Amino acid sequence: MTRFHLKPSDEAIEKLPLLEDIHIHYTTITKEAVEAAGRCCPMLKSFKLNKKAYKIPDFECDDEALAIAGSMPGLRYLQLIGSKITNRCLQAILDKCPHLEYLDLRQCLKLRLEGNMGKLCSDQIKDFRHPNDSTDDYEFATPVLEYTDDNSYWYPDGIDCADPVFSSDDEIHLEEYYW
Repeated sequence: MTRFHLKPSDEAIEKLPLLEDIHIHYTTITKEAVEAAGRCCPMLKSFKLNKKAYKIPDFECDDEALAIAGSMPGLRYLQLIGSKITNRCLQAILDKCPHLEYLDLRQCLKLRLEGNMGKLCSDQIKDFRHPNDSTDDYEFATPVLEYTDDNSYWYPDGIDCADPVFSSDDEIHLEEYYW
């Protein structure tokens, strides 16, 4: 596995205006970095922003989803596994990304797709992955973390919660391409 170290920087992403695909898995990225990617990469067609899913009562975070909606109108492929996206921001993405053909919302536990929202997704998107669809075909482990009363998390079904271990041979530092 290759690990890239990325930092938000308009200067670096500005050097990649022909970039069409960005895939980000299990790391933190700010809404500003998402906006910079959308603004500086007008050819962007595919964006993956995947996280670990947490069951946290009353916690929503739409920052990245709003940044996607506001800066990536040409997207055709969007994957947001484990996002805390809400219906409000999903509606914004559907409105502002009219070319979307693939939308993967697996483990987006805050979405409620009953009624009109679910029908809109199914009608507008050719290949739509629902929040409860299996992640068996996803290349990374995707257990949902459960929130406990003592403000900690646990993995159901005895899954080891340690992050993957990378050797120094696996790490690639791309200082000139930080963003």
